[in-house]
Amino acid sequence: MIQSTHNKLASLTLCCLFAFTLYNPAWGQDDDGESETAVGTQYAKGMASQAVSGRWLSKACKGEQATDNDEYMAVLNSAKASALRAWAAQKSIAFSDLFARAEDDVMADIDRYLLNSNVKQKCKGKELQIAVRGEVNEGAISQLMASKRTAVQGPRSRMTAVFVARRQASVKSYDAKVTNISEQKEFSEAEQTADVSGASMSASGMSSTRTVNTTGGSTERKADKIAYDVFQADGLDAAVNQTFASAGYRAIDASQVAGRFPGFDLNALRAEFAVGDDLSPETKNAAFNAIAGKIPLLVIATVDVEVAAESKQSGRIGSTVKVKGTVYQDDGLFYEVVASVAPTQVYQEGRSQTSAETSALIKAAQQASEEIINQLYAQGIY
Repeated sequence: MIQSTHNKLASLTLCCLFAFTLYNPAWGQDDDGESETAVGTQYAKGMASQAVSGRWLSKACKGEQATDNDEYMAVLNSAKASALRAWAAQKSIAFSDLFARAEDDVMADIDRYLLNSNVKQKCKGKELQIAVRGEVNEGAISQLMASKRTAVQGPRSRMTAVFVARRQASVKSYDAKVTNISEQKEFSEAEQTADVSGASMSASGMSSTRTVNTTGGSTERKADKIAYDVFQADGLDAAVNQTFASAGYRAIDASQVAGRFPGFDLNALRAEFAVGDDLSPETKNAAFNAIAGKIPLLVIATVDVEVAAESKQSGRIGSTVKVKGTVYQDDGLFYEVVASVAPTQVYQEGRSQTSAETSALIKAAQQASEEIINQLYAQGIY
């Protein structure tokens, strides 16, 4: 059924894509009028419309689903397909390319990959419009995409990953530096006249003064100085190494590398990440030199925990984590950048602050690792 309706998508008269905040406001709210929010889960939205006819149409226009009608199912599945395509389009180029390889399989079993669909529909004349909002089954899609990666024979590259977990300890803000400039100029003008008549003479004079004030200046702002507490997150290294090892890479634990190769100093890495968002050239080059010719791939990432807060909707503790990272590859002379993860936020909830933070940390690290794998495979780096 789904495969046959997928083939009908070309006959649709109108098909629009929506994802996350890109949706019709009238359909972007729950029944109580509050905006939809995602809690630790990614959602996708899509809409499709088609000129249809038949006795079932009046029923569908009232909001009832006509799942036994092929025309209705064609529009519904098109809306679901639009939702997943729009969701994938907001990902990286490497992810989108892999999703394109797996798209036929996704569309053939779309209800497996878009769960708990919330369907809203209305009619505009004889045109049926259906909007769908569903939960993306990220695990199933990731497994499917992994099967579409280029098959590689033989052993993979060695890789070591340093994921530094940290939270803000203090933020030093600076007042704006204001410079005021005031300039005053004064102009004077004078005029005299004389009148001579016979033996008498009269004189008169006039003067005026004009003052011009000019004011201006500038304001200079200095960026906040943030200090971090670096800590060992339970399960973080295991989650990262498991993800890379599952993709075939020979993951080497960073502590083992530090113990065997002087210069690969984990304490120095953590100390510098406690006061900034990047490493000094000296520390970075020392790490490169220590593993050059031995471990060709090095991942360096930070995972920042923001202040946890109680969710007003669920009453549970919510934690937001921001992850970013860079992958370097030994080319024989330099360690060049071959992949990177832009700052990405992940939100998770738990019964306590610790459980929420741990869950968010692990999920953020896993998502970043999956993105790194997709980028490496796209370049043929195995």
